[in-house]
Amino acid sequence: MKNISGKKKKIFWLAPIILLVIAIIGDPVIGYYTLLRLVVCSSALYFAYNFYKKNNQSNIWIFSFIAVLYNPILPFYLYEKDLWRIVNIFTIYFIYKNRKLN
Repeated sequence: MKNISGKKKKIFWLAPIILLVIAIIGDPVIGYYTLLRLVVCSSALYFAYNFYKKNNQSNIWIFSFIAVLYNPILPFYLYEKDLWRIVNIFTIYFIYKNRKLN
């Protein structure tokens, strides 16, 4: 991956957080969740790849798990909105906490 400027890197942590917050506080339409999965999965893969380059094993596992959980190709269903809200909060936490390490 080529060197990405600081402002462009913000999209990898800011976009998923915004979409996750909307999913937590609102009741978006079904198509929104497909977009959410695509953005969060892509960002998690970006984070995992960067942690792989830094040999940060624990964060590689965390973000790989997030990528699998939110993948849009084979969706993982929890069937409870409240459970998804909790998962979304933890996902926001891990993305925000690691935004500067990437």
